[in-house]
Amino acid sequence: MRCTIVLEFDNGDGSVVKRVEVMRLHRLIDDQTPGDVGLSLSEGKSLLNCVQQEFVVEQIERFCASHRSCVDCGVQRRLHDNHCSELKTALGKVYYCRERWKACNCGADGARYVSPLKNYLTEASTGELRWLHAELGATMPYRQAKAVMDLLLPTSGRDNHVTIRNHTVAIGKSIQHAPPVRRWCETEKPIAELGIDVGYVRRARCNRKGSGKENRAEAGNRPSSIAVVVAALGQAGKQPRVWASAMPRTRRLNQEMTRFLEDSGYGDPNEVVVLTDGARDLAGVANDLPYDNEWILDWAHIGRMLRRVEQAIAPLAYGRLTDSGSAFELWDLFVRFRHYVWVGRTAAWQQFAARLAHLLDLRETRDPAVSSQVRKASYSLSNVVTYLDSNAESLIDYRTWQRAGGRISTGFVESSINRIVGRRMCKSQHMRWSRVGAHSVVQLRVALLNQEFHELARRQFPWIGQRRVTWPWQRTSQSF
Repeated sequence: MRCTIVLEFDNGDGSVVKRVEVMRLHRLIDDQTPGDVGLSLSEGKSLLNCVQQEFVVEQIERFCASHRSCVDCGVQRRLHDNHCSELKTALGKVYYCRERWKACNCGADGARYVSPLKNYLTEASTGELRWLHAELGATMPYRQAKAVMDLLLPTSGRDNHVTIRNHTVAIGKSIQHAPPVRRWCETEKPIAELGIDVGYVRRARCNRKGSGKENRAEAGNRPSSIAVVVAALGQAGKQPRVWASAMPRTRRLNQEMTRFLEDSGYGDPNEVVVLTDGARDLAGVANDLPYDNEWILDWAHIGRMLRRVEQAIAPLAYGRLTDSGSAFELWDLFVRFRHYVWVGRTAAWQQFAARLAHLLDLRETRDPAVSSQVRKASYSLSNVVTYLDSNAESLIDYRTWQRAGGRISTGFVESSINRIVGRRMCKSQHMRWSRVGAHSVVQLRVALLNQEFHELARRQFPWIGQRRVTWPWQRTSQSF
């Protein structure tokens, strides 16, 4: 069996202008291997690349022919020179003739030579290929992304994982300050719950080979990791909108958060509730926002510190230390201390924290054998009390706030950090990052998480993701 694939080009009226035989496929019917049905992946990739080659050449020839005549006088420009050039597409690398014409004698061109493809093909690769590289590069390691491209699509020539990294960084920079594709809050203006937290990625070593200007500028005494600030905004029970940045934290963070609120449709909210840990620069965002705001200390951090105190006190719980105390006096006092922290009664938990520290001292005096355990419990208690005292203005009645449907922790932000930073840049990914590279990948992963990536791509290239095709209705067995 032989199948001949032919391309026919016309002007849209059905009259064939050009007919090109693309490929012939062969099969031996008498000697068939079980399961050998249809086109193989290699044959499909070769077919797509051949069709792309003929289609691109014909499209460029028609484009040049339509621009050959002078706009003012209508005289065709004369050919000056031409050369073979290559274009990398998502369906493989294609070759075409790039012409240069002599300017028209009427002087309308304003130059000696005219290049018709100067503004039509501005780069050596198509926008679709670059955005595809960026999407894969933000989702998986660059070498793995290159392997997936080679497995499923025709090869685009000498591209390697460095090409994918360069395209990822370039696209990430281009969408950094892009306005949102849609407003997340159009009609109602509820209380905005803004959570802010920080994730970390390992910093790349600064060596001579492959070190960019950004890496060399940060050489010297620098930390071994890069902080990635992640913010999530939205109501409880709904998908939050995410913002992230790997750039150094500066005083402009409140301006970034203000812009993030406005882009998300919260330009005039009733109130902004900022959920953070005890980091002062993150907590300061609440006071600098131009809205009515309230800073709430993340209960998850408090809960983890209380859990360490609980684990340290549990082995010491049994025993009466005062005349009026119970058999589990130390444990009962800790439970009441934790309850008053939960309900936001500052004076009460401070009083019980002091009594708890006094009981731990009594326990160490009466039972020197457990002095190491007592010192561990005292140290954990001192840590949580210091943490609460330094952030006392952000403590609230967490029980009432939770019953009202509000968030009490930054769990929704931490899950976003895991999806943005952890899965691609940390967990099982033994990679080190420059600040610029990390920031670009973070921007792309945020766009993917917010489901805005493809809309941003269509802003630059409206034809991406569209099928500009018609079907031969007379030969199809079903309608589309």
